[in-house]
Amino acid sequence: MRSDIAILAALALSSTTAAGAAEIPAKLMPKAIAGSGFNVRDLEAQRAWYQEKLGMRLINTMSRQGKPFEYLMGYAPDGTIVALLASPNRPEGPNAMSRLILEVPDAKGLADFLGTQGVKTREVIPGTAYFLADPEGNPVELYTPPPRGK
Repeated sequence: MRSDIAILAALALSSTTAAGAAEIPAKLMPKAIAGSGFNVRDLEAQRAWYQEKLGMRLINTMSRQGKPFEYLMGYAPDGTIVALLASPNRPEGPNAMSRLILEVPDAKGLADFLGTQGVKTREVIPGTAYFLADPEGNPVELYTPPPRGK
């Protein structure tokens, strides 16, 4: 009984706290998720891999003193981007974020194709989701949404 009362009290407190939070003004509300990014040890090798293996284009280059420090990669100039930021001193291995998810028309087909290119893939949901990793170990998911209405 006491645990039920404690749970109800906690729920009541959390709902009043959420209700008191200020809403973001409409003119300041984010419109979309622009993209994601990875800190990479070898900027040039990572750019080449995302272009050659995943077909991304170099959308923009950020430079300091004439030297690139970040590449914005994507499929369309006005679409979602993946920022590759030069971080040569970061520890080896994948970044701490979960994964980059790419929506593709045929996840299995692309996974099979990448397999012929030497990229190891792992089936997660047959026909829908396949995992792989870039050369620095950052996880990438190939995802085909199920048909609408299913």
